[in-house]
Amino acid sequence: MSDQGGYGYQGNQNWQPAPYGQPDPYGRRPTNTLAVLALVFAFLIAPLGIVFGHIARGQIKRTGEEGDGLALAGLIIGYIFTALGILAVIVWIAFFGLLAAAFGNAADEASSRSFTYTTPYSYSTTTTRAPSAPTTAPKTTTPPRVTTSIGPAPTVSGTDRQGFISGGPSCNSTNPAVAIAVTTGSRIVICETGVGRYYYKGQRLSDGATIELDDPTPTGNGFTVTNKDVTYKLTSAGLVITGSGGELGREPALEFWMN
Repeated sequence: MSDQGGYGYQGNQNWQPAPYGQPDPYGRRPTNTLAVLALVFAFLIAPLGIVFGHIARGQIKRTGEEGDGLALAGLIIGYIFTALGILAVIVWIAFFGLLAAAFGNAADEASSRSFTYTTPYSYSTTTTRAPSAPTTAPKTTTPPRVTTSIGPAPTVSGTDRQGFISGGPSCNSTNPAVAIAVTTGSRIVICETGVGRYYYKGQRLSDGATIELDDPTPTGNGFTVTNKDVTYKLTSAGLVITGSGGELGREPALEFWMN
């Protein structure tokens, strides 16, 4: 029952469905698919999320679909993650560059060290003895060997009272040896000038280089002599070479004799 002229309930006789293909004024608008994909790919593949976001916003403006907020969020997150990814790549490249430079410097330093090695002490083919009075100074140029028989004969193999007979240092013709030694690296003889002074002669076994030094000092069981800042100490135990920085070398004695 209805009242056509009154103010009562009119029913649904004026309702009409929305024409086909147009948005339903009483229904919810659909969400743009690319907007959803933009937000998803912003976390997975950020640059792809940026692309989907821009396309989705363009479509939403034309169709009136829902999802503009999703597309915008995808764009923002995509740009942030893309920037962070680029920054991470830059930091990674810089790190490996510094690491490669460090390894290169270490290799260069090791190479330079291998070419600057020096022996802790060295022999010289020239005498370093200081000049002394003509009547007492030993001579480095000697006449034919004249062996003295004063005192006991040395017990070191291949020697006599003036030092090594061949292949090693020996005293001048008028100077007797007071100590002779063969170490693992050297042949050594200590000679007396005849006036209470001594001189040291050494020969390195590895290459035959020689050294001659003035005024070694008796130490009870051997002799000690200094050449600039290097000290040679010969005892029955062997030869010890020290410098300003500490011990430079140690050669145990194989044979030793001292008068």
